[in-house]
Amino acid sequence: MTFNIPQRIYNVYGRSLGIEGGDGSRSTVGVFDYKNRLYQIEAKALPSGGSPADILRFQQSLVFTDGGSNRSAEQIRAFHEACPGVAFNPAGFDDPRCPNPRPER
Repeated sequence: MTFNIPQRIYNVYGRSLGIEGGDGSRSTVGVFDYKNRLYQIEAKALPSGGSPADILRFQQSLVFTDGGSNRSAEQIRAFHEACPGVAFNPAGFDDPRCPNPRPER
């Protein structure tokens, strides 16, 4: 595994994983638990090619269009408070873009 970080699509929170295969292939996976369903999107580049930008672009193409969330308003507010002064909506307490992350309770 090359990375395991929080990912957010609008107000639906999940994880993004990077996996390097034994054959040199690379995969990027997004996983979300939303409305009692598991959503997974995977982009894979074979060892012979495929740019990292292409696999990220596909993996990040999933969209939830109903405006719902799998976090409470209180949890989302706590994410924002954990990253004061940052002009983005953090994906969670362990978002690497957050300058002062705190452990999730």
